[in-house]
Amino acid sequence: MKKFKFDKRAIKMLCAGTALLGVLFINSFSFATDAPELQTSHTEQFVEWQNLSEEEKENTLIPKLYADTVDEDVLSQYDKNGISYGFKALTRSISEDWYESLVKAASYNQPAYNLNNDIKIQVKHQGRTNECWAFSTVTMLETNLALLKNVNKTFSARHMDYSTIKTFTDGENSYGYNREAGSGGLAPFGLAYLTNGKGAVLEEQMPFEDNTNRISLKDLDKPMDTFVTDYVTLPTLMKEYGSDGTVTYTNGGVGDKKHVYSASEVTELRNMIKDHIVKYGAVASVTAGNQTQFYSNKNNIVKAKAYFCNSNSYVRDHAVTIVGWDDSYSRDNFTGVAKPKNNGAYICLNTYGTESFDNGYIYISYEDALIESLLYGIVSTSTEDYDKLYQYNPMGDNTAIGLDSTNEGYIAVTYNRDSSKKETLKYVGVSVPDNVSLEIYVNPRGNSTIVQGLTKVATTEVLSPGYHRIDITDVELTENNFAIVIKQKSNTGKFYFSVEASVPNSLYSTIKGNPNRNMYSVDGYNWYMLSNQSVTGFDMKNTDLCIKAFTDIGTATPTDPDDPNKNPDDPKDPVGPTDPINPTDPDDPNKNPDDNKDPNNPDKPDNPDNPDKPDEKITLSSSEYIIKEKYIYKIQPETTIQTFKSKITTNSKTLTFKETNGNTAADSALVKTGMTLTLSDGTVYTLIVRGDVTGNGRIQQLDLSKFIAHYMFGKQYTLEGNQLKAIDLNCDWQVELTDLSQIIDIYMNH
Repeated sequence: MKKFKFDKRAIKMLCAGTALLGVLFINSFSFATDAPELQTSHTEQFVEWQNLSEEEKENTLIPKLYADTVDEDVLSQYDKNGISYGFKALTRSISEDWYESLVKAASYNQPAYNLNNDIKIQVKHQGRTNECWAFSTVTMLETNLALLKNVNKTFSARHMDYSTIKTFTDGENSYGYNREAGSGGLAPFGLAYLTNGKGAVLEEQMPFEDNTNRISLKDLDKPMDTFVTDYVTLPTLMKEYGSDGTVTYTNGGVGDKKHVYSASEVTELRNMIKDHIVKYGAVASVTAGNQTQFYSNKNNIVKAKAYFCNSNSYVRDHAVTIVGWDDSYSRDNFTGVAKPKNNGAYICLNTYGTESFDNGYIYISYEDALIESLLYGIVSTSTEDYDKLYQYNPMGDNTAIGLDSTNEGYIAVTYNRDSSKKETLKYVGVSVPDNVSLEIYVNPRGNSTIVQGLTKVATTEVLSPGYHRIDITDVELTENNFAIVIKQKSNTGKFYFSVEASVPNSLYSTIKGNPNRNMYSVDGYNWYMLSNQSVTGFDMKNTDLCIKAFTDIGTATPTDPDDPNKNPDDPKDPVGPTDPINPTDPDDPNKNPDDNKDPNNPDKPDNPDNPDKPDEKITLSSSEYIIKEKYIYKIQPETTIQTFKSKITTNSKTLTFKETNGNTAADSALVKTGMTLTLSDGTVYTLIVRGDVTGNGRIQQLDLSKFIAHYMFGKQYTLEGNQLKAIDLNCDWQVELTDLSQIIDIYMNH
């Protein structure tokens, strides 16, 4: 889509010979009002998957959808020179400060490393359940806790598996993918479960069973022990093999989105994987495990110690967990039908017990076709530290969409809440597809997402691709709605954001969207709903942003006299027995002389019309309009007073609308710039209608002429007061070309 641009010289030419207050040739203007068209970066594997039949799609694990490319400045942190360390294991029997210093010094430059040297890792057996992906995911979690917190726990892979399926004996799971127990899965399913408030659950709460029997939804009702607050998506390395065994490494993209990595970049990318293992624990991965010809013991694969597949034509069908590496592991150990070009392998934990492979482990070549195609690592965890979780993406993030034309933009979600309780926003969770920095804003009083006037609650450093829960400045939520706006900036020259997207005929086809709750913007003022967009391969009506809100909930607001949790001894309680102001003391310096309390009658109530209820503070809010400094902005032209009333929330007993001449206006009248609204407590608001300079509630030729005269010539044509406020159509408190484009758009469409 072409951006709307206006040249002042062109405006002068159009206005030449035309009376400024007369008729303008509106049709001479050129502008665009459509949303910036979203794109995505599909992987080659996803494009191939889309060409399958519907039956084949539903019976195939969907490949990775989005092809990302690692920034050069990020790669430079993992160059081959790096930081090496010569000590042995990073023992956990040391002080936390010392451990932190050791971790910071630890490096991927060690030629071989195994987590088993530092922590105890359980070797498990998946039996006939196809829960390899769930076992791999919980192993990530278990090693992270053991490595960082010296905590040894075992988590239920069965609970993870069943929490992500669709069908139960007593209904369907709203958090379930289009899959059933035992049908296989992916690490992203487990990571969604570990961040959506469902898990992890301890093994003892739902022990492993070697079956995939149907159960009821209530069987999932188990206490969450630990959840993930931060995980990363490690870089993708897809392989293309030459006839001489040489390997070309790419990001898996298509067309101009395909990036070929140099040999030094491949080393740096592998160093990122190694660095994560040393500092944060095991990494979840996949391979084509059912292809017996690639094992070092083709005749009895469960006795094989090595595996190497040199063909990217096979689908990933088995999950493993990378717990270490050996750069010098000989290529000659791979005695299947193919041999890698170079030495080096990952040490991978399998899920078939200690009697299989090499005491439960297997070496997989660095050059294996799929071992570096889908990698995840957990960074941090927590026990439950919030009261309520708001989210539209309980099934995680599976792709990214965005714009190639800019490196920054905005995304936003709005949530409904129960305003009868005190509630404080403590954390914001967000998924990002690339290395980006964020600014987080909150509107605690409504649905408005215009950045101007919102509260900035956090600024981040550059974040890695993945999910991050960000500790923000606490914000008290005071109305029925609130909004979170995130400004995202990258060094890629592109603005892509993570989404939970419904993909027809796939494991993601059960995703249900939340229309009109997810939006994006280039400038933070002009917003577009995701559900109204079109992106190849996705059902955008059922696609949501990946922004979560974590809150603490207190007792009911103190203005609610019927609240059973109200503390009569709370000094903030206006009618409590310990009220610091004594209404019977006529000499009290804090006493309000306008208070209707009678000093000669100390028992007289605050509210004589309702002796059981104190005076209630009058409030006014709106998710549609901007309310600031006794003005109400962003009212659309040709809005009747009756419609206006339906879009505000107030406890005022009376609403009085008056024209600029002082006459009371009827509900059928149009809202006009300069009109006032008076509440029952006497508070007066001035109403500003977008573009309505002349104060008749509409946008006509004269309004447009006055705008252009102000913008072009100033001085004798300068608008002031309410008229100036009316021509700030996007409410960013300045008059620019974007305001002009919007007033033209409104004029031509009414």
